Amino acid sequence: MSLEPPVHVNEQVKVEIAGCTHRGEGVGRVGGLAVFVPHTAPGDQVSCIITEVRKNFARARLKEVIHPARGRTSPACKIFDGCGGCHLQHLEYQRQLEIKTEQVRDALNRLGKLDDYTLHPIMGMKQPWHYRNKVYLHAGFVEGRLSLGYYEENSNRLVRVPDCALLPEDMICIWRAVEEKLRDAGITPYDVTTRKGLLRGVVIRKGFATGEAMVVFVVCRREFSGAAMAGELLSEFPSLVSVVQNINPPRSSNPLGEENVLLAGKEFIQERVGHFLFRISATSFFQVNPVQAEALYRQTVSFAGLTGRETVLDVYCGTGAIALFLAKKARRVYGIENIASAVADARENAILNGVDNVEFIAGAAEQVLPRLYQEGIRPEVVLLDPPRQGCEQAALDAVAGMKPERIVYVSCNPATLARDLRFLAERGFRTTEVQPVDMFPHTSHVECVVLMCRSGK
Repeated sequence: MSLEPPVHVNEQVKVEIAGCTHRGEGVGRVGGLAVFVPHTAPGDQVSCIITEVRKNFARARLKEVIHPARGRTSPACKIFDGCGGCHLQHLEYQRQLEIKTEQVRDALNRLGKLDDYTLHPIMGMKQPWHYRNKVYLHAGFVEGRLSLGYYEENSNRLVRVPDCALLPEDMICIWRAVEEKLRDAGITPYDVTTRKGLLRGVVIRKGFATGEAMVVFVVCRREFSGAAMAGELLSEFPSLVSVVQNINPPRSSNPLGEENVLLAGKEFIQERVGHFLFRISATSFFQVNPVQAEALYRQTVSFAGLTGRETVLDVYCGTGAIALFLAKKARRVYGIENIASAVADARENAILNGVDNVEFIAGAAEQVLPRLYQEGIRPEVVLLDPPRQGCEQAALDAVAGMKPERIVYVSCNPATLARDLRFLAERGFRTTEVQPVDMFPHTSHVECVVLMCRSGK
């Protein structure tokens, strides 16, 4: 016999918000059932409408804030309630930092079973607006007109965005000009349901230090005659130095395809972080917040504790940014990355900066690491910087088997970070220091740099 749930869809209920999830939702309880309410914060007393009921939880839509929590404020964005880009604009920035710190602590203590470590104050931004150097704009129809914008939270419904406080003004100007030219050219957005149309979206990238900008038209077929449009854009925006067509086939679920066609200008833009210059192509991975990226890289080097005599492995090295920072203070650095195009970018970046004590290897970490060990590579320091899903267990086993003195783990997901730290703790490595870094103000995401030391060292 099933028990009747304490709430029902479309029911209006009052909830006292007790916590905040990793997705930025407030969470409270009604009759013992967890209720997730977006755009709320711990301490809020709210009235909300139940939108979904499951066995162990329910979701609700905020109707009214009865008693606001400490730190609540009016969002800077006019479409905050409908746009899925930000999660925490309803909170003052200092309160956002406090919540992210608590999320890190909770994940490490509860999921990682860790308690004997130093959690440093989170590194926030002095100016937490207009920090993004990249934006992916989805294409679709809004009120019968082609529009470029963001999706609503957890949907494929396009939101018309009048402005975005996370982007620099010059990127927004390019956005509007591109949108208008696409309309004039009669370009149709791609529809994933009917598989008709051409344009999936547009990517705009910028080098903050150099001022160079790039536009990438993401289309599902080659039949995009964008050369004339590209030339016009380069004439109108002196900072725009690259216009590229990216071909992402109809059945692909990835945001970008593997094939690029240069339409105008050069194939890359450049960005400077610290003393290093980086080439960024249409599909290159690069941190979207260059100001905080430098802080994160310097913290990573600090935790590595290099004296110039060490061999370092940079596992999941991407395009080699952190590896170059490490190479400046290490004897030798080996970067391992599974994506061949990222390895090519990393090698170009090493040449561009005259760094010759780093070697980039293409391949899966769990396969490359044992091979390096067999070749006699004995690293004193290993850097782990995996994607959100964390490290492959086989890769962690291989790292532990190398018995480095220190492991520095860079993570964008506290939950998978906690899981991996616990795994390494069971293999003789203790977490000593944790430094959260706010790479994405006004969103629910938080980055961490963690120092682990081999027991007995």
